[in-house]
Amino acid sequence: MRYEERIINEVQSLSDIVEVISGYLPLKRSGRTFKALCPFHQEKTPSFIVHPEKQIYHCFGCGAGGNVFSFLMKYENLNFPEALRNLAARVNVSLPETSPRPSGEISESEVLYEIHRLAHEYYVEKLKDPVKGEAARRYLAKRGVTEETWKSFGLGWATPDWRGLFEFLAKRGISDTALFRSGLALRSRDGNPYDLFRGRVLFPIHNLQGKVIAFGGRGLGDEAPKYLNSPESAIFRKRRELYGLHITKRFLSSDSRVLIVEGYFDFLRVFSAGFQNVVATLGTSLTEDHVRILKRYVPEAVVVYDGDPAGQAATLRGLEVFLEGEMSVKVVTLPSAKDPDSFIQDEGAFEFKKLVDGALDFFDFKWKSLTSRHVPSDAAGLLKISSEFLESFSKIKNPILLDRYLQRLAGLLGVGEGSLRSKLGEIQKKARGFRESSPTPSSAPAAPGKFLFPEEGTLVAFLLEEPALWQKGGKDLSPEDFHHPAARETFQIVRQNCNQESPARYAQLFNRLEDNAIQSYVAAHSVRELTSAEREKGFLDCLRKIQLRGIDERLEKLRRAIQVAEGGGEKTRVSGLLEEYRTLLSQRG
Repeated sequence: MRYEERIINEVQSLSDIVEVISGYLPLKRSGRTFKALCPFHQEKTPSFIVHPEKQIYHCFGCGAGGNVFSFLMKYENLNFPEALRNLAARVNVSLPETSPRPSGEISESEVLYEIHRLAHEYYVEKLKDPVKGEAARRYLAKRGVTEETWKSFGLGWATPDWRGLFEFLAKRGISDTALFRSGLALRSRDGNPYDLFRGRVLFPIHNLQGKVIAFGGRGLGDEAPKYLNSPESAIFRKRRELYGLHITKRFLSSDSRVLIVEGYFDFLRVFSAGFQNVVATLGTSLTEDHVRILKRYVPEAVVVYDGDPAGQAATLRGLEVFLEGEMSVKVVTLPSAKDPDSFIQDEGAFEFKKLVDGALDFFDFKWKSLTSRHVPSDAAGLLKISSEFLESFSKIKNPILLDRYLQRLAGLLGVGEGSLRSKLGEIQKKARGFRESSPTPSSAPAAPGKFLFPEEGTLVAFLLEEPALWQKGGKDLSPEDFHHPAARETFQIVRQNCNQESPARYAQLFNRLEDNAIQSYVAAHSVRELTSAEREKGFLDCLRKIQLRGIDERLEKLRRAIQVAEGGGEKTRVSGLLEEYRTLLSQRG
């Protein structure tokens, strides 16, 4: 259903954009605005700006921009009614639901969020069930997970029943199609539905806002696979999610570090032992997305993977991802056959802290790992070690750090630094050639400053902020004076607003810019810090540019018309056109 503008304005006035976005990104104050790394594209230097006074955001890197509604829509993949209902729930505003919502207003994401919310309730109740959950509770107790812990983290239990969840959700009106799309139910070759998770302890996976988006399941025995995760969906991308970050993000800051473990039980053990700055990967390798997300919160990561060969191999792969993402990383070396869970159970939190405090730098960890398998003084070992290091070095973008590592490696191997640099250059050249020959993804939206008519965007942004400027020249313009479609449409909204007795405020008027591209266009011109006098001067400058452009275009048309009239011997028409031409020239000055 469509909501009245009064209700939309009420929800918006209670939803501070800084407070809302800070639930997704760690914002840092910068003068009168706030900054963060943009969540919509990868960047190293923060270019994402949130303006609390105007209640808008804009990224100077990718061009994304808008208000609190458009941020939520873009970040959560929601439509406007969903974003409105989300914000209304945050600020305890009751929305009228006088009629059922048309199916077109309910997006796939909203349906999937609801399915996972209900599924989580179902699994939690099964774990608490005195009879059906007994085996699962015994297993958790055996693993050292207390009742307080599994309740705090919302663990659940998928019974061995083939259709338990399917039938539970069917009774609550969830369609078969939606449930299959969620991945929580599958269809057999005979077409019969069955639950994905059966006979497994379940760990709910949340997004940064605390919504359940997937599950990780652990079997009670040695059945294969030991761990099973939900398949990817419209709301779940495994390479982007980190288990527990929705809780632990409040313990992370720009002067702290994050511990990264591999498994769900590792996370529970480390967190329960007092290390609340911890996250876990979902049984997968670390990705560029993981590093990009973590960089928003902390400058350094400490990887704590299993002490077995597989764990060390995973650690080495993960280190290179951090090097490419230009994030500082260290490594905790656990004893062989130990993981964080078993180590803390056997040795205690104090010993674990000692290991964390003694975490090795990337270089030291890789040297220790490689020299345990290869002899540096041996020719074959020398080549293998140097090759492995140089492959990692080729991913380092910080020249100071690279110089330091090359000097250390040359000294340890007893070879010339120049030869290492020469070989590194070959590797980098080969990598560049591969990247250049590979197909490139579609480019990001055009950054601000690349508009063909920047004066148009600036002028309508000024009119949005200060309707009083309308009387200082805005009323002399018409939509035909604007060449950019977004500026033209925005001007028409501004004109309608300025001609009202009580013009709407900036944040409210922004809601009428329904197209997100138009919101981004206007936001790009609205985040600058200007005084009222500077804004008026800028407005008049832009107005003059638009008027001069209009005069020049009219003059060009008159010149062509005069040529045609002269060729046809139309002396009277030529005289009239010349008079208009001289008048326009005098206006141009």
